[in-house]
Amino acid sequence: MMMTSWNNERGKELRVVLFTSRNKDNKELPFFKERTKAFLTTRTIEELKDEFDLFVEKGRLKETSRFYISVNERDNSKVQKALMHYLLDNDINMASLPSKIASVASKKENALTNKWMFDYDDDKSKIDEFIADVTELYLDVPEKFETPNGYAVVVKHGFDTRELLKKWGKVELKRDAMLCIDSAKLI
Repeated sequence: MMMTSWNNERGKELRVVLFTSRNKDNKELPFFKERTKAFLTTRTIEELKDEFDLFVEKGRLKETSRFYISVNERDNSKVQKALMHYLLDNDINMASLPSKIASVASKKENALTNKWMFDYDDDKSKIDEFIADVTELYLDVPEKFETPNGYAVVVKHGFDTRELLKKWGKVELKRDAMLCIDSAKLI
């Protein structure tokens, strides 16, 4: 039997996506109920924007929603095997299968890449200094993304972060994280 190698097709990175409206972001809304939609996809962030907009529109007035995507690509064959084991061992409501697949894929052992993300919620005016410190230790330029509370700084692989995290006490290192791509409020 010939298997398609999803992980090697150019532009076909398999990622976990999460659209969510969290209690934490919607404390001011009485009787608010959290909503989430999690799934696995090979679509790009740009291709997912319309779907996120629909998720936002289905919310309540003044509800805040967020769009997350996994920093690390997922290994299709590992996810497939882990899902088969899960399905053999557990009864599952088939209507919840897309979110269960996303949950299985989210496990660290199913990551294809090993990117790390620094969650930088410190003084925004010092982000360039932080990136310079990361670059000096990492020996490459990291990716920087603006988030609702600050920045996410992503590196392609791990390195010794002890001194960096000692200096930057408010920065959190996440080894297999979800990156907040967008945040929107229904008005």
